[in-house]
Amino acid sequence: MSISIVLPAYNEAHRILPSLEKIFAYCRQNEPDFEVIVVDDGSTDGTARVVAERFGTQAELRILRYEPNRGKGYAVRWGVRQARKEWVLFSDADLSTPVEELAKMRPLMSEGFDIIIGSRAHPHAQILRRQRWFRELAGKLFNVFVRLVVGLPFHDTQCGFKLFRRERMREVFDLCVVDRFAFDVELLAVAVALGRRVAEVPVVWENSPQSTVSLWRGLEAYTELLRIRRRARAIESERALAAATARLP
Repeated sequence: MSISIVLPAYNEAHRILPSLEKIFAYCRQNEPDFEVIVVDDGSTDGTARVVAERFGTQAELRILRYEPNRGKGYAVRWGVRQARKEWVLFSDADLSTPVEELAKMRPLMSEGFDIIIGSRAHPHAQILRRQRWFRELAGKLFNVFVRLVVGLPFHDTQCGFKLFRRERMREVFDLCVVDRFAFDVELLAVAVALGRRVAEVPVVWENSPQSTVSLWRGLEAYTELLRIRRRARAIESERALAAATARLP
């Protein structure tokens, strides 16, 4: 397959270089038709600079940068719009989910799925290092609200390891507007509303003790859930109306 790997990065100068080493090594051995897109989301620590200094000669690498910081959702959408390959993987810059987990997703790519998401909460997931108890509890509570409010059935919407077919997901990304923590929920809600097929696979995951996600941003995401539900239902209604109109003689 051909694959673009999008890494949204905000102040990741101290963590992203080892991740890129692993990605380049893995792809050269297993996915030779690849590109890596680093999206510097308004970093103030020289993330784009250190990446360029270490990997700037790599033909497969592109570095995108803008200011000011806009949020992970915005960074992912920006990178996806620049992607050129058939499949796109977006991954957290710290590789909390190892890039090798891509191998688990490969069999599903030929089964007609449009998006394949990694899951830390799947019964068969392997957690090497857990989050602190209050963060883990907050994540579980958020997922309960995602199920109740938005109606998504997935074990884990927030894992930063998602693979999708670029052409089938172009319309989905064009309809997404959430820039920060809840963007994963919106992405999946819009995808389901548009009839895209979603698969969830258990992954290996290791919490990074230097996580840049604040609890405040997590709490802020709750306010987005109702808006996401309304937008997803509006998309479903429009799709149903278009289908009904197409059947008219």
